[in-house]
Amino acid sequence: MVIGKNSPASSLADIAAVVAISALAFLGELAVADYLPWGAEARGVVAVLAGAAAAIAITLGRGGGLADLGFRRPRRWVTVPLWALGILVVFVVAQNVVPLLVAPLFELPQPDMSRYDVIRGNLAAALLFAVLLPLVAAVPEEILYRGFLIGRLTSLFGDARGAAVYAVLAQGLIFGSVHFQWGVGGIVVTAIMGAIWGFAYLLCGRNLWIVILAHSMAHIALVTQLYFSPPV
Repeated sequence: MVIGKNSPASSLADIAAVVAISALAFLGELAVADYLPWGAEARGVVAVLAGAAAAIAITLGRGGGLADLGFRRPRRWVTVPLWALGILVVFVVAQNVVPLLVAPLFELPQPDMSRYDVIRGNLAAALLFAVLLPLVAAVPEEILYRGFLIGRLTSLFGDARGAAVYAVLAQGLIFGSVHFQWGVGGIVVTAIMGAIWGFAYLLCGRNLWIVILAHSMAHIALVTQLYFSPPV
């Protein structure tokens, strides 16, 4: 069988390849963790960078371009920050409302952010993370999960009605699960984030610049919150 561009078979093969490369990068990082210059707070960065690089390479290798991953010129650049701010507000509201909705069923634990304790009251660390997180987390994660995975999953679901919606929900669950180091609360919060980012990506005409900016703003807000939080 010939695997064609954008066919369900090619999409499944592409997803499998990116998952394998990301997993191998993560396992390789764990194997040499004691010799790496960064601590546990940066664990997983190599995996997402490797996955994003693989997603770009596969897309280009199949004759696509960066526009196929969402790197499209917005109609008006001036509206990008407004869109990003709106997306961030929706996420913050959802982050606070969901625990209230599930409270009658079970108590949702707070995300485990202990790996970032170095930021608390440490201005140098806070500034460093505020600069690095958008570059090594927001950008590659948006390429991998929104730009690449939503497109491939939509193709994988084929002609099913609502294929794009299923793709957004599926990548949101995957995005949440890979943040297992944040605990159950962190998985739920990041799954919500992934779904909101994904729907925003579709509503913005699959423009990755907008969700990258929203994601980066969320990281900076998190760093700011951690910096002003009392030491544990």
